[in-house]
Amino acid sequence: MKTDVLDVIGETGLQHAAAVNAALAANDRVKFLFSLLQMALSHAAHPDQPAAGLRRERLAAGVEDASLDAVVAGARRAGPRVAIPSARAVLARVAAEMRLMAAPVLAGPQGDEFAARLEALLAEMPQAADDLVDPAAIAAMTQAGRRGEDSLHQLVMDLHRALNAMQAALARETLDGAAVYGLDDERDRARVRAFMAGVNRTAPLKFDHPGLATTATRSGERLVIQNDIGTTDAHVIVVHVEGLVAEVTYTDVHAERLAFLQSLFDRFPVSWTGTDTRLAAGLAEGAPFHMTVGRLEATDEAGLLAWLDVLGSRLVFLIDWNRARKALRPFLRGPARVDVLRWAADEELGHRGFLELGGPRLIYDAIEAAAGSAMHFGDRLCDVLGDAAAEAFVRFVLRTASEGLRARRSQRLIRDRIRAELQTHFSNEGRRLLGRASDHAGLVFEIATLVRDGIAAVGAGEGGFDRLARRARRFEHDADEILAELREAVRRRSDHAAVLRLTESADDAADQLEEAAFLLELLAGLDPAGRVIDRLTALADLLVEGAQEWIKALGHAGSIGTEGGGPLHEDADDFLVAIDRVLALEHAADDAERALRHAAVQHAQHFRQLHLYSEIGRALEEAADALKRSGLITRDVVLGNAMPV
Repeated sequence: MKTDVLDVIGETGLQHAAAVNAALAANDRVKFLFSLLQMALSHAAHPDQPAAGLRRERLAAGVEDASLDAVVAGARRAGPRVAIPSARAVLARVAAEMRLMAAPVLAGPQGDEFAARLEALLAEMPQAADDLVDPAAIAAMTQAGRRGEDSLHQLVMDLHRALNAMQAALARETLDGAAVYGLDDERDRARVRAFMAGVNRTAPLKFDHPGLATTATRSGERLVIQNDIGTTDAHVIVVHVEGLVAEVTYTDVHAERLAFLQSLFDRFPVSWTGTDTRLAAGLAEGAPFHMTVGRLEATDEAGLLAWLDVLGSRLVFLIDWNRARKALRPFLRGPARVDVLRWAADEELGHRGFLELGGPRLIYDAIEAAAGSAMHFGDRLCDVLGDAAAEAFVRFVLRTASEGLRARRSQRLIRDRIRAELQTHFSNEGRRLLGRASDHAGLVFEIATLVRDGIAAVGAGEGGFDRLARRARRFEHDADEILAELREAVRRRSDHAAVLRLTESADDAADQLEEAAFLLELLAGLDPAGRVIDRLTALADLLVEGAQEWIKALGHAGSIGTEGGGPLHEDADDFLVAIDRVLALEHAADDAERALRHAAVQHAQHFRQLHLYSEIGRALEEAADALKRSGLITRDVVLGNAMPV
């Protein structure tokens, strides 16, 4: 329990208050366990009735064991007894919580009387061998006021009254939600108010989760503030303030969360000690916990109050932090998960809203509704969308969940907004990739233009063909880089394979055009014949025009379906016209290549020149063929409604 941790870290001033708080929390858990057993008996007696769900009651009581949600539905009659799932474990937990609840009362003047009742009643508890219980024994244990007989429930009520009296005597004042006693002067009170201003500003972000109870007192020369954060025993923060120096002692079972807390105060000059690992006997089997101490030396009172405010406001982001980090594992890489949680804290949104709405199930439902065939079993969202897009989407989820719940929006609306956002990400990725295919088409056009200009330069007897060939090689290399990017994207998302196929075909055109540029460099020194150059120029002009139409076709394809109109609205019609021109130009290129060969055979001055004319013509004709194949692929995909944009 938390008092054991306070003892280990040497903080004794608040142990009694912590013990009372822990006992009151145990009271809530015991009452939940009683209700659980009673509802299980009722369901076993009336199995035809729907089983009561106690999840909300469980969470409100601070019980984290989700397996208890299935106890009521699993209860069945077994002859004169009732089989209750985990009954033996539930009863053992009742006994442990009873001892925790009674601890501060047993240390008081009525301790002997309560101790005798506690031991007698615990000895009478049913053993629940094989999770079978006697309904009468459970009823006697969980009911109060039966013909003057004592019961565990009656003891719980009596202990609760005693604890309330102890708390009233201990904390003679509540200051902005903090239980305070023994404060020295108004300066102490101002510092507690500053801390509580931060706590109260962000406390709603924990939603139904228990925690953040604060106690403050003066111990000698120091103001001592303690916050229980959540329900984990070893999760404690204690603040000592003396003069303008504040020291924060923080304990946690998770070293990663401890490092996360330290990162929340980067803008303050806080010096942290190295992490220390200790054992607390009151924890399960002397479990270890980690401890660090942060020290802030403020320059003035205003700076100290500002620090206390920020410190109080950050504590809510530690509740269920490790659970949230694990919940994000299927969607983000390790560092990104911590970055997102840090962002949620900085924005004062938190992660508890995300967990309240189901955590990973919230995102899985959106994926199921929006992703279609884009994701398969085992895929991580960051591998499919890319790291930046996945992180942006998860941030949207955390913001939408937190703000939606705080504004009391319906869960249905929150889930619909998350699904719509994910659909946008998938659609945007398709348009982005098609945009990269358009960039590739632009490079094809640039190489085609270089070839056409090179042919004109050859005919005019001009030089500089080495520079032309180098530029063509650079453009072709850039086109290959785009193709590699698309291959990687399709490896993540196979539903974009159509974009890859059409770009792979267009890349064949880039390769053939770059080859033609290389051959032109060889042709330049062979005194080319003018009539053949005219035929070569005509063929190159067709390639430039075909590349232009290819760019137009991809541009219109990216707009189809993004605005109103039927399937043949303006963009669709322009797309079909551009594709038709690509196909027509390929036929014209076939004729032009034959005319080139005819002229080359008649006018080539020697075999080397004839060979170069033929090879350049073949490269240009194959480039036109490649653009035609790309156009056919794109037409079939768009008309088949399969373009992922």
